[in-house]
This record gives sequence, structure tokens and C-alpha cells, in this order.
Amino acid sequence: MFAGFFKSVVSFVLAIAAVIGSFSNFFCKQELTEAEHPTVSGTFMQAWAFAGFDDAAIGRHFDYLRAVGINTVILQWTAETPNGKFKTVYYPSALAEQNPADGSAGGNRQFVERCLAAAQARGMKIFLGLNTADEWWSNFVKDKQWYTMQAELGNQIAKELYDLYKAKYPDAMAGWYFTWEFSNAICPYERRCADMLNISLDFLTKLDPSMPLMLSPFIGSDISPLQTQISCVKLFSFTHFRPGDIYCCQDSVGAGYIKIDELDKYFSAIKNAVDTKPELAFWANNECFTQADWSSAPLSRFVEQMKISSKYVKGHVTFAFSHYYSPDMGKAAYYEAYKQYYLTGKIVDPV
Repeated sequence: MFAGFFKSVVSFVLAIAAVIGSFSNFFCKQELTEAEHPTVSGTFMQAWAFAGFDDAAIGRHFDYLRAVGINTVILQWTAETPNGKFKTVYYPSALAEQNPADGSAGGNRQFVERCLAAAQARGMKIFLGLNTADEWWSNFVKDKQWYTMQAELGNQIAKELYDLYKAKYPDAMAGWYFTWEFSNAICPYERRCADMLNISLDFLTKLDPSMPLMLSPFIGSDISPLQTQISCVKLFSFTHFRPGDIYCCQDSVGAGYIKIDELDKYFSAIKNAVDTKPELAFWANNECFTQADWSSAPLSRFVEQMKISSKYVKGHVTFAFSHYYSPDMGKAAYYEAYKQYYLTGKIVDPV
């Protein structure tokens, strides 16, 4: 009798162990699936493409984003300031009224607030870019007088935006975006790049140290991974980053500056550099377009970019879901394909 009882207990324990093992295997597989299933939490928006959207249309756009797990929107710039004068502005700027460029193109002065209001209502976050100018691509940081002027003008814009909107949209107005795009080809100008960054960082720290700065330099494969790492280490050593600031590297696959099979070694090199600056977070800006015809990238390629960078970064944003994968920009098939991937991990490229 005892032997029979003992045998029954053993059988019961083994059965329970088998069930526990099954659950363990299930959860391990779920973790593995999630690790192989990276998704973006943020997207860039360029105002020119959305400035004509009214409140309802902006709200619908943000709803599309939220439905696929995107909770952060980066407004790439809020003003164009060629040679220090205001050309196009997307908020009611007194600075722009005082210093307009010849042939000023105006801009929708309600755009920034519409985005902030939509984000605040939905529990989403906005990173606000400041000013941009096309002469950046020729001047870079070689002209100290020019970059100092533009950076200081950006500080005035930040103060204006902060005074207009921070109290009204305290949760949505979450951070800043450094619009001026560096790359890995900054040698021998690392100290000057840091100087330009510090003009912004030092001011923004005094304005509100709780709001992080994001920057998104791009990669070119004409600069080696080793030189990329060396330049980034130098840049970071001179820069006054604060806890929470984000180095969100463009992967440049969409732009064609790098091949996808080269991506791993560059992200590895940049991660080594970021590790020298503990307060700095490392994210990826994965590009979901193709420069050949400025069209939406195949979902399979976009996911592969995220999988490669996911080994090194803590988060993914994209340039730009809003432009290339959103239904209200004529990309419904790409939106539905990404939504299916987001929900299930299944990749089906739109035909």
C-alpha cells in the first residue's frame, strides 16, 4: 500500500515537473522571440510634410503611431535660419518677426503646438529640434563664427519654445533634438563639434536639466570603424553630456552611405566609444527608406537593420515611419505589414 502511494506521489511530482518545464520552455521561447523581434519606439517628422494637417489629422497620425508601439516623435526642426535669419517657422516666434529672411516662406505657426497637444492627450513624447540651415553642409564646423551664431540662435529658439509650451504640455515636451547632423567623418574637428554641442548643452542644462538632448549622426563607410571609434571617443571626451542624453546613430543603410553587411562592425565600434561616457545612452536611428528612388524600404530589410543594431543599442527610432510607413502618407500597405510584424513577428514585404 505504501509502495503504491509512494509511486503515485512520484508520478504526480514528475507530472508537475513536466508542466513546469513546459511553461519554462514556453517563456524561454517567448524571450527569444522578443529578442529577435526588435521594434521602433520613435519616429522623425519633418514639418514641411505635415504642416498642412489640422488638429484632427495630426491626432489620427499620432493614433497610427501609437497603435504600433511608437510613443516618441522627433520634430527634426522648428525653424529654418539661413545665415541667422528666419525663413520658415512652425510656431509663433517673436524672434522670426524681428529677423525675417528675404523671401521668407512663412510656415504653419500652429504645427508644433498641434503635435504637442496630440502627444499630451495620448501619453506620447516629443523631442523638439531647433533650427537648421542648408549652409551647414558646406560650412560644417570649419567656420567657428557661423556655427557659434547658429547654435546661440538655437538657444534663443529653445527658450522661446520652452516659455510657450512647457507649462502647457509638461509631459509631451520631453526633450530636444540637435538638428545639425555630424557624421563619423569629423576628424580633425572633434573639438569644434564638441564646442558647438556644448553651446547648446550648457544652455539647455540651465533652462531645464530634466530634458535630454538627442543627436543623430550618420555613418559613412569611407571612414573605417577604428577611426570612427577614435573620433567618437574624442568627441565624447570634450562634450558636456548629461545623464539621459542620447546618441542615436543613423544607420545610413537607406541613404546608401553604408552596406547592410558592414553595419555590425560600425555599431560595435560606436558602442565601444559610447561606453566611455556612462551618462550617454546609445540608440539606433534605422532608416526605413531607400535613396535610389526615395521610396519605402522593404520591411525585411528594415527589420534586418534593427536586428543588427539591437545587439548594441537600448532603443530604436526611425527615419522615418511617419514619412515612409504611415497610411496618411499613402503607405497603407507598409503600415499594415509593419503592424503585423509588430504584433506577431511575421515579416511579409508589401508587393
